[in-house]
Amino acid sequence: MAHMIVETVYDPPATEEDIDASAMKLDPCLQGHDVRWVRSYMSLDRRRRICIFEAPDADAVRVSYRSAGVKFERVWPAEEINDDEAEAE
Repeated sequence: MAHMIVETVYDPPATEEDIDASAMKLDPCLQGHDVRWVRSYMSLDRRRRICIFEAPDADAVRVSYRSAGVKFERVWPAEEINDDEAEAE
């Protein structure tokens, strides 16, 4: 499956409760559309977050977020780039 990136902006900054509430609503929708969470990165000021998913396509992620009523800025497919030599060590 391909990697999909979801960008989210929070104003005011997100709290742990905000993140947990979104996850509770989103998890069943993601499962229903064959989308698997990989990892997330939150900015230090808690105003931006990037989530990485494995999914059949970007629309599966968009539909999941919209069905759950969870806001997002954009979803886009991505290619993972890494240093193969560093991984071999």
